[in-house]
Amino acid sequence: MKKYLIIFWLIVGNFLIIGTSYSYTAIGYMKCEIVNNFVENESADVKNMIVFWFSGYYTGRNYETSSYPLKPDPELIYIATVNYCNKNPLKDTVDLADYLYSSLM
Repeated sequence: MKKYLIIFWLIVGNFLIIGTSYSYTAIGYMKCEIVNNFVENESADVKNMIVFWFSGYYTGRNYETSSYPLKPDPELIYIATVNYCNKNPLKDTVDLADYLYSSLM
């Protein structure tokens, strides 16, 4: 009986841990107008989310094309994102990433 109680409490404990864990929101595929809203509201982590998402995109494209252009400065990625989304609010972050990656080639 003690075994079942221990197993039960381990299961319940795992659910409690999962329920209190922190979440992370990534930009990923998103319309530029939403990115513009994040930038305007000065969300604390928006810069990191953009830079990390582009880094993952960059890595995936390098594996796809077997080419390795110079990785741009994170500050430049953020500035390019803000400029691109201001000029093209109907586009999305995948269009932006394609544009940035092709400009690095």
